[in-house]
Amino acid sequence: GLLHDIGKLGVSNTILDKPGSLTDAEFEILKHHPAHTHKILSRSVCFRGIAHLAASHHEKLDGSGYHRGLSAAALSPCDRILVVADMYEALAARRPYRKDLEEGEVFDILDRQAGTKICPDAVRALKTFIADSGFRPYQVAA
Repeated sequence: GLLHDIGKLGVSNTILDKPGSLTDAEFEILKHHPAHTHKILSRSVCFRGIAHLAASHHEKLDGSGYHRGLSAAALSPCDRILVVADMYEALAARRPYRKDLEEGEVFDILDRQAGTKICPDAVRALKTFIADSGFRPYQVAA
């Protein structure tokens, strides 16, 4: 999970740090970062085995994700867990274009997507983990 966004090194900080909404063209550029992640990790003997997983963190059960548009049948349990973990972090953390969301808001969004876009079992597992551990995402100043 710590290397899944390494492909953002191939995306301009002008896009990554933009304080407002991305244009369609900017979003198309951003959508290539999982492919960049795969390319970077595949070149390392140490990380070659996780390159496919790391590059799958924006895929969705219904095939609407990116970069490959994989659907449920092609997503492993590990892929599904990483998708939910990445979404949780993205929603719970501050971004240049919005404040961090409260835990209830985050889970409302995840619950609405569970079963159609993301794995409901992975959402339940995340809720259990957070309830049992008291985990809260680390916040850095925006």
